[in-house]
Amino acid sequence: MNDYNLEELVQEREWRKIAPSWKASDDEKLEGFRYFCANYWWIRHPERGRINFELFDAQVEAVYLWLSERYTVALKARQIGFSTLISTFCFWLTFFYSDRAIVMLSKTERDAVKLLDKAKYGSRFLPAWMKYRGPVVQVNQTRMAMSNESYLESLPSASDPARGETVYTVVVDELGLLPNSDEAWAAIEPIADVGGRVIMLGTAHGEGNLFHKLWVGSQNRTNRFKGIFFPWWSGDRDEDWYESKRRDLPDWQLAQEYPNDPDEAFLRSGHPVFNVETLRSMQAVEPMRGRLVSGLEGREFEEQRNGPLRVWRFPTEGARYVIGVDVAEGLEHGDYSVAYVVDAKDRDVVACFHDRVDADLLGTDVVFNLGRWYNNALVGVESNNHGLTTNKALARMAYSPLYHLRTQSKARAQPSETLGWRTTTITKPLAIDELNSALREGLRCFDADCIQELRSFIREGDGKMHGTPFDDRVMALAITVQMLKYVWLREYQPVNEPPPGTWGHMERMMFGKLDQATRTRTEREPIGRHYVRSST
Repeated sequence: MNDYNLEELVQEREWRKIAPSWKASDDEKLEGFRYFCANYWWIRHPERGRINFELFDAQVEAVYLWLSERYTVALKARQIGFSTLISTFCFWLTFFYSDRAIVMLSKTERDAVKLLDKAKYGSRFLPAWMKYRGPVVQVNQTRMAMSNESYLESLPSASDPARGETVYTVVVDELGLLPNSDEAWAAIEPIADVGGRVIMLGTAHGEGNLFHKLWVGSQNRTNRFKGIFFPWWSGDRDEDWYESKRRDLPDWQLAQEYPNDPDEAFLRSGHPVFNVETLRSMQAVEPMRGRLVSGLEGREFEEQRNGPLRVWRFPTEGARYVIGVDVAEGLEHGDYSVAYVVDAKDRDVVACFHDRVDADLLGTDVVFNLGRWYNNALVGVESNNHGLTTNKALARMAYSPLYHLRTQSKARAQPSETLGWRTTTITKPLAIDELNSALREGLRCFDADCIQELRSFIREGDGKMHGTPFDDRVMALAITVQMLKYVWLREYQPVNEPPPGTWGHMERMMFGKLDQATRTRTEREPIGRHYVRSST
């Protein structure tokens, strides 16, 4: 055997070590990839220049996940080498295996070009024998096409690359930053139904967005994704490095780019309005679900599996309650109307109504009965838009006590003739700030959905506050907290008329109504007054 044949055999052995049969185990393929990176793949290091790509443990774990699972989502810290890793992994798949079409999706065209450049850089330094043994590679700005019918393409999300194509793998880099993430996912998702694979990568950018939903689903097993988290120490960083970053970066940016755990990453990175430590300490409690019905002793709670009324505590005799209501349009596909009930003494959320319902029926059929059930609670209904209809419906039914708008411009706020709470650019920040304060000072909310809305309620750079995507529960709870300021005022005390036939009713008829504040009686009603026939 001559030297040339021996060299050829060695090269063949190396090739097989790098790229074992696709029928081999995931462990064997992982070892092949690691061997390729350590011995034949070069990367550009910002300080050390060109170096071999030695994988650290977190990168090995990620590659194994990509090989063994069809749907993966990775929440990661910044600058721990995952862009380099995914571009190398995708090149390895397309260069060494045939018929592997891979699309890498990035936020912008510049990001897409930079991601593919990492694969181009390493491929330039492959040994000559490997280039000769492997497929011919044709390269342009966004695509590396192989003569083995594989290709690697890197495109911006706006180009809608996966729709209508047969793709082996789609990689989405920084899903949380994509301007059209929902549309991109709608185009990507169908490929998995025909055997394709989806790899999601990203850092956290608040809660409520698509990346957050996919991550949460991967953790509670409500979707097909397998999730994995890589904190700031996944690379070669130490505590001294982290402390230097802590000194240099604001709290939200530190959590976004160098998180300690997933909860911190999502919660702090989205510019949350509400106190982070308070939100992390809140615990959801499973409620009783049902609706109110008429019974022999008045209104009764009837349990239903998916009833719109959630109850954590039934009314207690003598207790005072407040109700805040956020009114939606009541359309079939519109927002939900929400009403929260809070115990005015211990400040616990005791009940919540959440459903789509017409504005007038919300007043007559829902809030009226809910308020009466909770000991004639003080009711404050947001009067913006359709809330005016709900307020008028309650007024027509003579519900009391019903909140009236109070003038905020005077030194001492005075009630007006206008019904309900008015949300404006002045009152909304006030209500949100006071809700934040109330939560810090002991107001307890047990509603899992409300807790999630509180976590995803953010403040933009221009100061505007909103939920991502919903905040109807937050606003209803904020209005409820406002009612706590007025529940003990004399004009909002519940009127409990003694029913006919009782001693109390007879006492009122004989001596007049007793004013509890002044301890004086009003003029009594003449006996027989209601039996005098009108002259008209």
